[in-house]
Amino acid sequence: MPKIFSGQAIMALCTKLTVRRQGYIVIAIPLLCLIGTLMAFSWLKSTIDRAQTWVDRTDRVLIESKELLIGLLNAETGTRGYVLTQNSELLEPYYMAQNSLPSRINKLNQLVADNPPQKQQLEKIKQQTQTRLTSLAALIGQVNRSDLKSLQASPLNPFILQGSVEMDNLRSSLTQFEREEQRLLQKHQNVVNQQRDRTDLALWVAVGISMLGSAIALTLFSQLERNLRHREKKLIESRTLLQAVVSSVVDGVVILDEKGDIEAFNAAAEAMFGYEPSEVIGQNISILLADPLTEDCDADENQTMADLLNIGHRWQTLGCHKVKGSFPIELSVSQFDLTDNNQAIAIVRDITERQQAESKLQERANELSQLNFSLSALNTLLQDRNRELDQFAYVASHDLKAPLRAISNLSEWIEEDLSGQLSPENQVQMHLLRSRVYRMNSLIDGLLEYSRVGRWKMQPERVDVRALLIEIIEMLSPPPSFRIEIGSGMPVFVTRQTLLRQVFSNLIDNAIEHNFRQAGTIHISVEDRDTWYEFAVKDDGQGIDPQYHEKIFVIFQTLQARDIHESTGVGLAIVKKIIEAEGGTIRVDSQPGAGATFHFTWPKSPIR
Repeated sequence: MPKIFSGQAIMALCTKLTVRRQGYIVIAIPLLCLIGTLMAFSWLKSTIDRAQTWVDRTDRVLIESKELLIGLLNAETGTRGYVLTQNSELLEPYYMAQNSLPSRINKLNQLVADNPPQKQQLEKIKQQTQTRLTSLAALIGQVNRSDLKSLQASPLNPFILQGSVEMDNLRSSLTQFEREEQRLLQKHQNVVNQQRDRTDLALWVAVGISMLGSAIALTLFSQLERNLRHREKKLIESRTLLQAVVSSVVDGVVILDEKGDIEAFNAAAEAMFGYEPSEVIGQNISILLADPLTEDCDADENQTMADLLNIGHRWQTLGCHKVKGSFPIELSVSQFDLTDNNQAIAIVRDITERQQAESKLQERANELSQLNFSLSALNTLLQDRNRELDQFAYVASHDLKAPLRAISNLSEWIEEDLSGQLSPENQVQMHLLRSRVYRMNSLIDGLLEYSRVGRWKMQPERVDVRALLIEIIEMLSPPPSFRIEIGSGMPVFVTRQTLLRQVFSNLIDNAIEHNFRQAGTIHISVEDRDTWYEFAVKDDGQGIDPQYHEKIFVIFQTLQARDIHESTGVGLAIVKKIIEAEGGTIRVDSQPGAGATFHFTWPKSPIR
């Protein structure tokens, strides 16, 4: 037997059902056996009845057929006696046959109505019977028209011979008809016998199934009884555990019956409401609540606990302390069924401190809202000031550069007008004048660029750092003898390309400009630092004294006099401001005569 149909599997499946469903199964098994037995017996009985009906009908057909033959034989015998004796009393069987034989043939016709071959045979018998009766009537008529002497003559012989032939044909037809009915009778009797045997077998099978069903029902009943005892034990344990939990839980716990009356009251509830258990057990829960709605509900004794409390939901109301008066509580009521009664457990929590904390939080939220409003106003003001600063920077650039261009042009015109008349010293001074103009122009451009750092709105885009560095190097056009190396592992990521380009441009340009070698080397590398990339630009120039490592990032600060080396002192300040605006850092590692390495971090994901 497959494992799924084993007794243990069936018992395990039944054990998983509820007690009520197990009870239904125990009742249903014998009931189904009884119904099945009755249905089988009813079906078999109806089958036997139908077969017996066929047997009875076939018997009636045979009886009617024999009666038909007997009637004809009596009619023929009486007619022959009349022919011999002319005694009319002997014709009584003939007249009876004339009256009864048609009705018998009609009755036979009804009995074999659903058997076309027999009906056809009966039609033939009907014709032969009618023919024989007609012949007998003709013989009687001949006798009536003749005297006794003529009856003994030969003219009656044809009638007698014809009657013998007709009677033999009729007997043959009736014999064939009865033989078929005998065959049908035997067939139906066999069916009846088979159905009776089946009925006996079905009854024994039903008895066996009933006994098996009863055994299964008894087994299930025993299992159900064990389950009930087990559940009763678990129920007692659950009650004990519930009592232990109720006694130890921090919140107030109140056990209620279906009317909302208090059945249990834990220690936390005692401390919360100031009542002893004996004072509240049996009282309605409304004694613990100051909510007027609950007090109104208590007026109707027919209302259930579901009407008194919002079952299954947590809600806030006012509790009523025995001495101190009302205080805010949070109440949650859930139904449970440890017994046949519809009970509920109410969890009560004193939320006085929480409401005070919420009140303080609301005050802080109001303060933050006010502060946020002030910051919004300041932000709007700052945006206005930034726009004014941009306009000022543009105007200042335009207004400052205009006289510088004029000074540069005037110095060139004066030098052209006094061509050949200026001493070498004056010519040097003219060149110094124009160089100061160019320096001032560069300072203005650097100042404007520095002021815009952090205020540019640029959309991040996908950047291939190696391709970007190659493009920057081609733009800067270093001396042919200069070698710039790009390390491996340069990333491709999404960032603000313009800002990263400016940082690399300034650092590489500084490394080229401040290198005292004609065939210098610059090496650019990168390291992955979790959420950052740390780039390094290393050169083999004259290096920087550690005391100036911070100073070089201050705007307008240069390590050499501008007359010795032309510089605005803005480039590294812009680099530092861009990197810090992006959330990164920059530092320099260098010693005099040992070159310099600028390290800066750049976020893998652009900050908003």
